[in-house]
Amino acid sequence: MTLYALPNPAQSSAARASALRASEQERLRRYAGYLDFYNGKQWAKTRPGRTSLVVNYTRAVVDKGVSYLLGQGINFAVPAGIEDAETRGLGDRGKGRENPELRTQNPEPAQPSYWAARAEALLYRVYEDNDLEAADAQGAINGAVLGDTVFKVFWESGAWRQGSADRGWGVNAPSGTFTGDGGRIRVVNIDPFTFFPRWAADDPSALLSVDVVYQLPVEEAARRYGDISISPNSHPLIDAVESWTNSEFALTVGDWDVVRSANPYGFIPFVHIPNARPANEFWGVSDLKDVAPLNRELNERMSDVADVIRFHSDPPVIFKGVREHGNLAVGPGTVWDLPEGAGVDLLEWRGQPPAVQEHIERVLRALHDVAETPKTAFGDSGRLLSGVALETELQPLIQKTLRKRIWWSAGLRRRNRYILRIAELNGMGSFAPYRSRIIWPPLLPADNEAEVRNNVALVQAGLRSRRTAMDHLGDESPETELRLIEEERRSAPTTTNWRRTFVDPIRPA
Repeated sequence: MTLYALPNPAQSSAARASALRASEQERLRRYAGYLDFYNGKQWAKTRPGRTSLVVNYTRAVVDKGVSYLLGQGINFAVPAGIEDAETRGLGDRGKGRENPELRTQNPEPAQPSYWAARAEALLYRVYEDNDLEAADAQGAINGAVLGDTVFKVFWESGAWRQGSADRGWGVNAPSGTFTGDGGRIRVVNIDPFTFFPRWAADDPSALLSVDVVYQLPVEEAARRYGDISISPNSHPLIDAVESWTNSEFALTVGDWDVVRSANPYGFIPFVHIPNARPANEFWGVSDLKDVAPLNRELNERMSDVADVIRFHSDPPVIFKGVREHGNLAVGPGTVWDLPEGAGVDLLEWRGQPPAVQEHIERVLRALHDVAETPKTAFGDSGRLLSGVALETELQPLIQKTLRKRIWWSAGLRRRNRYILRIAELNGMGSFAPYRSRIIWPPLLPADNEAEVRNNVALVQAGLRSRRTAMDHLGDESPETELRLIEEERRSAPTTTNWRRTFVDPIRPA
């Protein structure tokens, strides 16, 4: 790999990283505060001799929200319509876009369902290869705690190929399966602390440029990029800065330009999902913004109650008129000889006690209301509830999750679009117009018998295709399932043979 020394040391990765962090100092400080609070560092200062309890409701609220958002996984569906076939050059318009290599691999390339099956299979394969269930969960925690989730989609070169049965496709892989030239599509969760974007003034969703700042051990940097002339007395970590625009890509490590070239994708391969984006703003809002003050108040009041209990179980002794009391024995049957006019009392509360417990209950109620996470979500309903009653009690959490699904659906569709575009750039097929649909599971347990009957009736009446019905019922791969159904139908014995085999097996054929 050819390395180029930077002509101006001020443009080194360390200087660039320092400038980027300084420009976003307020956001990074906010992130650090939220992350500390989520991890249980909720006291601004210690209280000598006092109890400092941490009742970490914020972690419970965040983890519960992530479970409702992604706990049951997500599915994808790629539409298969005439307009998609025309866009790919398979209809009457736009002919000539079809890859001739794919024509030889696919016996019926003009069927839109074939392209939909290929696109869906690719999305699920990338999802599996990158363990995106875990990456999505980690990203959702970043979003709930910090307010922002960031994914990067890119092509990773290496000795890796798709397309053979022993790589996980099995016998039901679509014909003309994807082949990557020694590489694979990667999707990774990016730490928002390292993400420095610039966006259009009139459209916060349109990225103009992205810088990603991270640190590498010197040994790792040398292994990846060769001899970068690191001083032996330098810091064991070295700064690296990736800079992306729609047309250019640059990677700077230390004082060296490792890469500076045209953007290989033609787009900025980052997906930003805000937790909840205020009007005309880019960054999202953390779930902890309104919950943290209430959680802090709860910690203080419950610590006060703990102190009261501790003082009453082992109350301080108040001596009056006694100078030396360190050697006085304490215990049942102890006799003290006190000077005239001296006295001994136990410290106790005098007067009307404050309504601490009522205050704690009010704080807890406000915390559940502000977090939109009712006590019922933690299994504390106090009574048996019907399905309708349970849904009514969980409406705040359901509505909160549905709001988050709006932003996540948009982000996941964009991520799928980038996956399909990168696959196309690397010779895996033609997937334009790169559309997909996100299929979310139901938030509450439900009997889908009525929905099944409705879909069956629509299919029988000719108002809905079997594939669309299976999509609505959450089937991950309708094409594969329909192919299996067709194979079973063809291989199933006739009614007469079935009766001879299973009803009257000893009857001669």
